[in-house]
Amino acid sequence: MDQTKRIVIGIPTFRRPQGLARLLASIAAQHVQFTPNVLVADNDRKDRQGLDVVEQTRTNGYPFPLMGIFVQERGISQVRNALMRVAFEDLAADGLAMVDDDEHVEPNWLAALAAMQEQGGFDVVGGAVLPAFEHPPPRWTFGLPIYWRKVHKPGVISIVHGTTNVFLNRSLYESFRGWVFDSRFGLTGGGDKEFFTRIKRQGATFGFAPEAISYEYFSSSRMTRRWALQRAFRIGCSDARIFRLHMRSAQAWAFEFAKLATALAVSPLWIVVTSWSSARQMRGCMLLARQLGKLNGLLG
Repeated sequence: MDQTKRIVIGIPTFRRPQGLARLLASIAAQHVQFTPNVLVADNDRKDRQGLDVVEQTRTNGYPFPLMGIFVQERGISQVRNALMRVAFEDLAADGLAMVDDDEHVEPNWLAALAAMQEQGGFDVVGGAVLPAFEHPPPRWTFGLPIYWRKVHKPGVISIVHGTTNVFLNRSLYESFRGWVFDSRFGLTGGGDKEFFTRIKRQGATFGFAPEAISYEYFSSSRMTRRWALQRAFRIGCSDARIFRLHMRSAQAWAFEFAKLATALAVSPLWIVVTSWSSARQMRGCMLLARQLGKLNGLLG
């Protein structure tokens, strides 16, 4: 990759000082031929622990330029918008890599994202997000997509769904100038998927770099059935809200309600007949929770 390119690593953070410190340590070990700028956006009005971590890390010595900003308005969409604005306008970045404060990354993470973007000329490149469990996960978690996300082959993909491990090229910011993450999703989640859905309809291109690996940390509190079902419900609700924003035809709505009705009918039966397997039964429970979330979202 061109060593003169300006790449920014953008990190949204909110009350996860230990996670942020772990992530910054993994970024410090990046194998790159260029010098990235690391930008942390703290959304905590009260304690601003993220900014404290940035200052402490910088004081102890850091191999890359490191800066922190405070985002006053509460919400993850607002933080992502601030990262894009500072990266592409103030720092004149050629690319912005985003990763969350509950992750850490492999040493080749950034180089793999940047190389795939340069190779395919994509507006957006996603990377592989693997689970990192605090302790061995329960059997019922096996194969559930909220823990075990799909890893695509390298190259073109239809769409990237989230910003947990993503590279935004400057072409995206210039082609869709003024397009931002929707603040209505700021406190509920799903704003990243809505943003990518919106720009895809306008011609944005997406690629995938499986060698750009990050690990999402799952503490014991995230390895409970209650947490998993709540997350499935929220995902369903967000998906439905995105559908309502972008699908206007009566045919699309009829098809969506038909799918919803079928899933609502099948999932309870699936739960009963798979009682012999905790993993399979949990899949049915997750399907039901997601459909209830969709129903909630579709009905507003």
